[in-house]
Amino acid sequence: MFPHAKTAIPAAVLAACLGIGLAPLAAGAGTPSVPVYPGAVAAAHPAGLGLKKAPPPQAKTYVTNDGFAKVKAWYHGPLKGAQEIQQSGMEKYEDAFLVGSVDSGAVVMVESYQGKTWIVIGPPV
Repeated sequence: MFPHAKTAIPAAVLAACLGIGLAPLAAGAGTPSVPVYPGAVAAAHPAGLGLKKAPPPQAKTYVTNDGFAKVKAWYHGPLKGAQEIQQSGMEKYEDAFLVGSVDSGAVVMVESYQGKTWIVIGPPV
């Protein structure tokens, strides 16, 4: 489960969605391209972010000082039509988008953590 256990996104969904990596702005055959938020920089995945255990090393993690609401709103543009995977009560600190299908899509998780906004991008397994 997530650090905010009582209102967390179901771990099974994101575990399935963040199983292997995706290069930012480039996609493999059949995998949708997912842009990285402007100004976000690649970073090591902090232990308390998202899933209890970090996603596989192939998943890409980025960080920005921009606020969670601004980053989430920005992703609504390029990910138009993507399914949001969010539970009630999490709107202010965590959201995820499934682009395409679980079989061949991509997942973008956006989370406010330790005063920064973190973005994790990876394809479903």
